[in-house]
Amino acid sequence: MSTVLAIAAAVLAVSLLIILHEAGHYFAARRSGMRVERFSVGFGPVVASFRRGETEFAISALPLGGYVRIAGMSPGDDVAPDDPTAYANQAAWRRFLVIVAGPAANYVTAVIVAAALLATIGLRAPDPAPRVGALMPGMPAAVAGLEPGDRILSVAGAPVDSFRALVAELQRHPGEPIVLELERGGERRSLPITPRDDGGVGRVGFAQAQVAVRRGPAGALVEGLRRTNAAAGAQLAAFGSMFSGKQRAELSGPVGIAQELVRGARQGAEPFLALVWTISIVLAILNLLPLPALDGGRLVFLAWEMITRRRVNEKVESYVHLAGFVALLVLIIAVTVFGDLARLLGR
Repeated sequence: MSTVLAIAAAVLAVSLLIILHEAGHYFAARRSGMRVERFSVGFGPVVASFRRGETEFAISALPLGGYVRIAGMSPGDDVAPDDPTAYANQAAWRRFLVIVAGPAANYVTAVIVAAALLATIGLRAPDPAPRVGALMPGMPAAVAGLEPGDRILSVAGAPVDSFRALVAELQRHPGEPIVLELERGGERRSLPITPRDDGGVGRVGFAQAQVAVRRGPAGALVEGLRRTNAAAGAQLAAFGSMFSGKQRAELSGPVGIAQELVRGARQGAEPFLALVWTISIVLAILNLLPLPALDGGRLVFLAWEMITRRRVNEKVESYVHLAGFVALLVLIIAVTVFGDLARLLGR
């Protein structure tokens, strides 16, 4: 795929994920009898719009997100206290469902994308066989001449029949010159290599190979649900490790995400759609985090209201979300400038 088409595909994919997220809020609000005043893709001045019923559907100048404006949702909205279509006049559980519907839409999208891949071109999964995956530049595997797809038969004379056994054997020889017996293109070869000594553990620097997994229509949906749940669990664990300080935070901003999407689009349909699947999962998890300005932050206030039967002061909640939004904006700018752009210019 050309660079121009790859960029167009990346922009279209992000826009679609945003639209689906906001559509979750929109349909839940409409189902609850709330009045939706605007459904916007993007922020800032409206570039184009049309009206259907009580809702204005708009495309705005800054395509960095989107929003659904529900009557009575923002403090200061001029709505009558007895207006049943206003967000503020609805029961807390209804408002809770409207907010949670956005992340839920991203989750359902992820399941559908995974199932579609499994039923057609396949969705990658770790290969349990002792095969070489992506190589790390400058590490012993790349220096020694290993290639992705090589099947390792033995390490220093010890046969290996799985990737786990392969890793275990390599780790036993830190800094020690050894010989790998491998199969490449139907031919057996011997390759000398010296695993790097990483604190007494041998490291050679290659990832686990991936294989495309396919299922029938029914099996694809079940497997898509299972794979999405597993990926969501891994994302939650990663967030937990990051917040607890056990794992270094490696964040990507809009530029970094766009780069990965463009790279995936140029590699082919499966890598691109697999990345869209992952981003959709991350959007669902990220928006459910109990942080101000995110859907999860609003859910915390609504949960408090449902438990205590007392509504939090609207202005206080508004200030909390505003502070969270400013902090989130600063974080995005910092990650973009010192992370995405620094890596880009460093190349």
